[in-house]
Amino acid sequence: MADDLRSTEPLGCPAPLRIATIGISPDAVFHLETAAIRDELIPIAAARTDDAESPDDPVPGCSVCSIDELLKRSDVDVVFVGGPIESRVDNAVRVLQAGRHVVVEPSSFFRPENLQRLISEAAATGKLCKVWRPHDADPDFRRACKVVASGEAGPVRNLRFLQHDMAAALLPSLSDNDQTSRDRLTSSTLRDLAAHRIAQALSLADASVMDIVATFRSDTLVLGERDSVRPVTPAGDTSFHAVIHFANDVVAIVDIGLACPAPYSTGWIMQGNQGGYHSGRQYITVNDGEIYDVAVEVEPFDPYLNLGAVLRSRPNSELQNRCLDELQAELELAKLFETIP
Repeated sequence: MADDLRSTEPLGCPAPLRIATIGISPDAVFHLETAAIRDELIPIAAARTDDAESPDDPVPGCSVCSIDELLKRSDVDVVFVGGPIESRVDNAVRVLQAGRHVVVEPSSFFRPENLQRLISEAAATGKLCKVWRPHDADPDFRRACKVVASGEAGPVRNLRFLQHDMAAALLPSLSDNDQTSRDRLTSSTLRDLAAHRIAQALSLADASVMDIVATFRSDTLVLGERDSVRPVTPAGDTSFHAVIHFANDVVAIVDIGLACPAPYSTGWIMQGNQGGYHSGRQYITVNDGEIYDVAVEVEPFDPYLNLGAVLRSRPNSELQNRCLDELQAELELAKLFETIP
């Protein structure tokens, strides 16, 4: 079952956590900018992964350097590792070997053998290696988790998630007319969205997967004008559909599309033996067969502050094992994706 990893251990490092990134992508800059407005976090450096990345300071007061220079610094507590997918695990391993905590940007393109290597290195070094899944801070998912954990709806029987939108609403604006890069971006976006939701289904079902039937469809894209507000729209179907059967008889359906001109999303729907969950409300069946519903409340959750609390905690085996469990779940997800055509 998913939890928010809030630590109850006393802080081992009361000073602000000093963070750096490997990669100067828009996502990396967002991490640095977000950290800059939180007292608990201080962005101090960003390492280039290739010469094409901007050499300018991504955030005021945050220096730009090479990866080798970054790993030699003694003032870095934790490193966000993004950048090219093919080198992401290698760079995360280098950070662990340099004696730093690491936060890994996940990818649906990770190979199981590379994740196994990362698990082994994290266990050997004793440093924390966390998987960064901001989608898990989504209030709808957290409400569904709360209902499942309470047991009030009975054992989970069915899970559903549906999200259909236009690709242009999800993709950043592109300034070039490179069809290949646009195709790749759309395919990657679809796979990563699917990976996030499949990971959530695994957490909600809380059981091993017995069988999955899934398909990706990614048709050609129609390029708009260079300065178009919506520069990318699929000409046909760009979607992911999956039906997952779990060992505890739970069935989950995940349906995502990026080519729908009429956006529609259900969020998570959960059906249990005595009730269910949908759209922020818990449905409960009473003895006379009547069904009533109540709002599901969750506390505001900031994944950055939670990350700071976790990484600033005193090292302990329980926390280390929880981070290793996250990596193991990522490994199982990678194995699952290898079976999808």
